[in-house]
Amino acid sequence: MTILGQSFASPAPTLRFSISAAPIDRRASAMADFLVELMRTEVHLPDEDTPFRYEAQLRVVQGASWGSARSSAIVTRRTRQLLKDDQDHVMLVMPGAKMVLQSPGKDELVIAAGEAMLLSHQRESQIIVPSFQHNWALRVPHRDLAALVPGLGAAPLTVLRQNTPMLSLLRRYGQLLDAEPLADPMEQAFVARQLLQMLALAVGTAPDLARHIEQEAVAPARLAAIEADIVGNLGNTNLNLNWVAARHGLSPRHLQRLLAQRGTSFSDFVGSSRLGKARQMLEDPRLASRSVVSIALECGFPEASSLNRSFRRAYGMTPTDARVAALSLRHK
Repeated sequence: MTILGQSFASPAPTLRFSISAAPIDRRASAMADFLVELMRTEVHLPDEDTPFRYEAQLRVVQGASWGSARSSAIVTRRTRQLLKDDQDHVMLVMPGAKMVLQSPGKDELVIAAGEAMLLSHQRESQIIVPSFQHNWALRVPHRDLAALVPGLGAAPLTVLRQNTPMLSLLRRYGQLLDAEPLADPMEQAFVARQLLQMLALAVGTAPDLARHIEQEAVAPARLAAIEADIVGNLGNTNLNLNWVAARHGLSPRHLQRLLAQRGTSFSDFVGSSRLGKARQMLEDPRLASRSVVSIALECGFPEASSLNRSFRRAYGMTPTDARVAALSLRHK
């Protein structure tokens, strides 16, 4: 049974499964067949002498599937052999009680109620459900989530702790969709995209990804905006570290760290930006009538002498010398 990758022109199907009608001695094997076929996982019952309960409901549209399961204690395994099926999906699982995740080469992870885990189907793993509980899950293609979450990796394994933004809302929204017919293909595509985007927002704030995303994607964009803001306010008397940090919702220390990653400091960047703007204005023939004093003030220098000292240290000549040299070159 292939779920993701099909097109449905009729109401989005709801797949329901229960072992309650099966003979007691066939329940475990019936559920194992269901999970191997549908979820591509093997099943082990930790206590075969205890009556076993399992009911599941899965909603399916192009690009996403989601649903819930009520299960007694169980162990599911995504084995190395099963990895050969080339399924490349990721699944978010939100347990109703304690759940344990084990994966070769990784520390054992304990996920509590209210938390979640994101697990790739390309990763060998074992999920231990130690007691009866009600779980909710969402599955999407890895490529779709990776397009929205920089640094997701080829086989992600991420725990989303309590109070992760969007997490509880994602589950509530998925449960609301269970009552909708979703008969139109455009409607199905819309809700699949919504679920995907909400998942991306939740995963993007997970601690182990947030640092990478901050370094690789958010930090460069934020720093570019900060630098442009500084350059646009060089003549503003309010321009200082605290003022800029507050405008961008950062602490002064965080702002300093961002600039340090670029190999500079706040004062050095402001100073070099002021000098660069002053030289540009001095060498612009359209501004030849502007006095050095007015240029100094516009660039944030308190007086012409301050510009003169800094300019000489940086360029080995005075502002007037730079203006004369630029004009003479234009007239040759």
